[in-house]
Amino acid sequence: MLNLLERVAVYQLGLGIGYFKLPNVVDWVDLTILQFDSSEIPYQLYEVSLSSNKKIADVISLLSEITRGNHIETASNVVFGLLYKSFEKKEIEINQVVTLMNRLALQQNIEDDIFSKISGLDTDYEMAVDGYGDMQSVIKKIQEFLGRYEMYGELI
Repeated sequence: MLNLLERVAVYQLGLGIGYFKLPNVVDWVDLTILQFDSSEIPYQLYEVSLSSNKKIADVISLLSEITRGNHIETASNVVFGLLYKSFEKKEIEINQVVTLMNRLALQQNIEDDIFSKISGLDTDYEMAVDGYGDMQSVIKKIQEFLGRYEMYGELI
């Protein structure tokens, strides 16, 4: 189970790459506020709770004030796990998975080997889209890559 700051980092990252939508984040914050003692809630979460009409960048900024750049690796792993789950449940299509993986790789300072793997998968996907590869084998490679993070997706 993730602690509050790790969860905030996941929602910050997920919102930043477009995996989460603003109403989902506000709903999560509202539930979180109800679950914790008010002394444990950073004031920025109260501001996020009232942010339904704010710009996404403003909400991300509020969330980043809480995380202060911490928990990035954990948040990235959780988002990879959530992408895996969403694709397996057919909630998102493979093109969305590839787009979100790329956004995650570009937005975060992730390890070079993971960045390289994502880049390779993106290239394979684009080649298959253009007819120069087998889409099913590319999808299988993407599933295998994300499958390594499946357990992280269960943490949230």
